[in-house]
Parts: sequence; structure tokens; C-alpha cells
Amino acid sequence: MKAAMADFNDKAYDAALSDLAPALAANPRNAEALNLKGAILTKQKNYDAALVCYQQALQASPGFFPARYNIGALLALRHQWEAAIDYYRSLLIEQTNNELVEYKLLLLLLHQNADPELQAKLFATDLPTNTPAWYYATAARCYKKGEAKEAAKYLEVARNIYGDKTDIFQEELDEIGLNERK
Repeated sequence: MKAAMADFNDKAYDAALSDLAPALAANPRNAEALNLKGAILTKQKNYDAALVCYQQALQASPGFFPARYNIGALLALRHQWEAAIDYYRSLLIEQTNNELVEYKLLLLLLHQNADPELQAKLFATDLPTNTPAWYYATAARCYKKGEAKEAAKYLEVARNIYGDKTDIFQEELDEIGLNERK
């Protein structure tokens, strides 16, 4: 698992799958290993096989959050925007204090110019929260308004405070592409 995760982080996806195989052979119901395999397959754009892995992870460990989150991410990667928005709305109802879910939902809403009322409610406070989410949400709103320099300031502060805990938030921002718009 450690070697597979290291390869995954190094973007060596074929090596990661190879390193992960013994862990899955030893315990084919290991939710973490199944989720990692799904994540690797997602990076390889093998979305159907990734979905199967996430579903298997949930069969092995119902409610396993990483797999639940990643199923919604697959919807967005497939440009199934309405379904992804609905998925994360439902997930946020269940995970009311999960700032990553709230952030992902905000990104989807901004990307699709959907539900301005809900957009306004997400991270509505002027005060940072316990994770990098508030800074990234504020930056995403800046990007949406065409204020890239202002967005960059928020991202820099988040990275200075939270370090590598910003990685997933940056990855989500990059995936949705708001920071690439002019």
C-alpha cells in the first residue's frame, strides 16, 4: 500500500497498480486498497473500472467516505454536471460539516452557473474555517469574476497556513478549470 501510494503521488500509475496488486490479493475487500485502485484508474481515465472499485470499497465498508466522495467526482469528470451537483448536495446533507464536500459543491455550482442562492450560502462567512476550504472557495469565486490576482492571494495564504493539506483543494480547483478561465 505504501509503495502504491508513493507511486500514485509520483503519477506512476502503472507502477502503483502493480504495487497494489499484492495488497488486494491478500485482502480483496480492503476498502482503502480498493479506493486507491479506483483513484489510480480515475487518473488513467478508466472511469468505468474506477467506479467498480469505489462500489466494491463501499460494499466492503459501507459509508467509507473517500469512495463516496470519489463516485461524485467521477460524475463531474464525465461532465454529468447535474448528477454531480445532486450527488454532492445529498452528500452534504449527510456530511453537514464536511468542508471538502461543501467546496466541491460550490465549484460545481460556479462552473455551471447554477443555483446562485445555494452558492451564496456556501462559505457565507467572512471568517476562515478550520481547513483550506474557505480560502479556496473565496479564490474560486474570484476566478469566476475574472479576478485571478486576487484569487492567487487567497491561495498563497492557504498554502502558507496549511501546507500540503491544500493539495486536494488545489486538485479540485484545477480539475474544474475555474482558475484557467480568462
